[in-house]
Parts: sequence; structure tokens; C-alpha cells
Amino acid sequence: MAGISMNGVYNHFIQDYVSKDVTQADAHRKDELRDVYKSIAKINKKSPLYLLTDDDASRNDAIDIKERARLLQGNIFSLSNQDDKSSLNHTSAFTTDEQKVTASYIGKTPDADVNGSGFDIEVTQLAASQVNRGKALPRESTSVLAPDSYAFDVKLDDQEFEFQFSIYQTDRNSDVFDKLEKLINKAGIGIFAEVIDAGEGRSALQISSTRTGLKSGAISQFEIYETSGELAKGSVEALGLDRVSAPAANAHFTLNGEPKTAVSNHFTVGGKFDIQVNELTEEPIHVGVRRDNEALVKHVTALIDNYNSFVLDTGDYTDEKFKGDKLKSEAIGIARQCLSGIEDIGIKLEANGTVSVDKELLGQTVASTQSDESLAPVRKFADALIAKAKDIAVDPMKYVDRPVVNYKNPDSKDNTASPYITSEYSGMMFNNYC
Repeated sequence: MAGISMNGVYNHFIQDYVSKDVTQADAHRKDELRDVYKSIAKINKKSPLYLLTDDDASRNDAIDIKERARLLQGNIFSLSNQDDKSSLNHTSAFTTDEQKVTASYIGKTPDADVNGSGFDIEVTQLAASQVNRGKALPRESTSVLAPDSYAFDVKLDDQEFEFQFSIYQTDRNSDVFDKLEKLINKAGIGIFAEVIDAGEGRSALQISSTRTGLKSGAISQFEIYETSGELAKGSVEALGLDRVSAPAANAHFTLNGEPKTAVSNHFTVGGKFDIQVNELTEEPIHVGVRRDNEALVKHVTALIDNYNSFVLDTGDYTDEKFKGDKLKSEAIGIARQCLSGIEDIGIKLEANGTVSVDKELLGQTVASTQSDESLAPVRKFADALIAKAKDIAVDPMKYVDRPVVNYKNPDSKDNTASPYITSEYSGMMFNNYC
């Protein structure tokens, strides 16, 4: 019986109360958790004693609005990759020759003068993989290897791997190539095999490293050889598996004239630029960063869409004990305070409290100015929404009809912090099962 009751508790909790999405707002640092604790303690030090009604609808609404506030905060956080989550800084990297060198900006804090940062890159050698191309043998001829069980070794990154295979009386060279191709690729150790057409009815087995470049002190990406053992020898020599047709090589390039090397054609520069080199360059290519106007417009539009969804959702509550109108009016008050009078940039506060966006006008505003001053009200709006979401998450019960039992004496020195009282709503999920 007890097991059945516990299952009921668990199922009720999972279906109705567990967060459906994990957002960046849920990844708290120690200082953030400390701020939450201080907020709870401060509220309860001044908060009167309330009487909570035993009402399922009110409890469900309180927890639901907490989740909606948490989701709103998470959605706003996801719009920016800056440490300041309300930041409207959106930048993108560019190069003067996108065909030869492509770049993306991965810095967390753009330079104050975005358009003035960057560097020149000149590529003199691309990073390359090691390629072993075996002997070209007639595809349909009987295998050059006599029927037997064979083995060879591959040394890769100071690790040794043994490959074993068998040759049968009816096997042709093509059968052997196919067999080794599948055997090597299935191992997934960092080399890739493929059967290539060598012309005139012949084929060869080509083995390449999946990585490029050479580590310091290394002379090859991989080695193929045979060691003493019980299985037959001769497969490496007969098939030419150890013949290096193209050695591995590092990328060679200069940054503002200073020589650099990399084991890959994909690397980062200064922790701010992600670079992909595609071709050699005949002259230096400039890599820079500029404001991404398109991303900025999408950011503002998404911010307002999240606000509109929150306002419309809070208006759906019909429970008479839940103060949905209070929550809705507070959210609309934030929009009126921050976004009034900026219709000229394409953002307009509607009569029902929602906000509309003229994307074309907003895009023109963003493109016509390099300063974020015109969007200062939008950033203020984002800051205010984040603060309100945090406030709701700390104490969603203030939006539930809860009669006051006793006020605290504001002059009393006995009003100590009680940080656990605002957790009263967290136990409501189980009160019908205890």
C-alpha cells in the first residue's frame, strides 16, 4: 500500500511540476546562489505571517507561474552569449576572401571599437593527412596472398592495434580489398580505408589518417608493419600497405607577418576568432569583426516575443484565488516604463499590453547607426524582465490570495531572517499524500 502511495506521489510530481526544459538560468554560480539566498532571507525578514489555503488550483497556479518566470528568464539568457545576459552586442567575423579563409567570432566580450579589431593572415601551406596508397592489383585476379590467416599491426599515437583476417581459396584481389576496407573502418581507431580505382581493371587499398598535421617530434601519423607471431606474414608487402604516398603536414601561415603553425586547417586566434583555412593565399587576407545587424534584429524580436507570450499566458488564469491580473499588470508596467515613445525605431506598445515590432523599421534603425544608444530602452527592458523573473521565482506565493495572520513589528529587533518560509510552496506538491 505504501509503495502504491509513493508511486502516486512520484507520478503526480513528474507530470505536473518537474521543469520541462533546462535553460541557462538553471546553471547557477556560487555567487548567484548566494544572491538568491540573500533575497529569500531579506523578504522573510520583513514579510508578515500568512495563512495558506488548502486549495489545489492555487498551489498548481503558483508553481506554474514560477515555471513560466523561470522559462522567461532562460529564454532571455539564451539570446546573448555575453556575460551580461541582457547585452545587445552581436558581432560576426568577416574575411576579405571568404573562399580561401572563413571566420566566425567566438569572443565573449567584443572590443569597444568592433570595426577596428582584426588581423591579416597569409597561408603558405595547408595541413594534410598522411596517405598510404597500396599496390595497384588486378581486381578480378586470384588473390596475391595464398590462402591462410594473416595479421598486421598499426601504430597510432603510441598505441598499437592488431588486425587479423583470412584469405580463402576463391578470394580475388577485390575480395581482399573489400575485406580490409571494412575491417579497418569498423575499428574506428583514427584511420580510414577505401578501395580506389587505379585504372586498367586494377584497384588499390588507400589508407588515410582522419586527422591532419604532426605533433611536435612526430614523423608520421601512423605506421603499418608486421611483428612476429603465429599468423602468416607477407600481407603488408604484397598489398603495399606501408607505402606512404603523401606524408602528414602542418598548416603554415602568418598573422600580421608573424609565422605560425597549426596541426589543423581549423584553429582559433586569440580566443576570439574561429578560423577555417581552405586554400593557399597569394596575398594577405584581412580578418575582422563587425556588428551583426541581422542577429541584433532577431534578438530584439525574440525578446519581445517572449514578453508577449508571458503576458498572454498570465491572462489565461481563471482561478479567483490567483492574482493573475496583478502579475500581468506588473509585466505590462515594465513595458510601459521602458518602451514608451520609441515607435520611431519600430517598437510600439499596444493597448492590450503586448508589444509589436516593425522589423523593417527596426532593421533600418540598426543599420543606420553604429551606436546602441537608440536601443538603450530595449536593454533596460531586458534588465527589468530578468529582475522580475527572478523576483517571481523567489516568491511566487505573493500572487496567490493568502490572508495575513500577523504583521511583524517593523521596529522590533526580533525580526530575524527566516530563509525557509518562502519554500512553503515547494512542499505543496505532497500535502495530499502525507
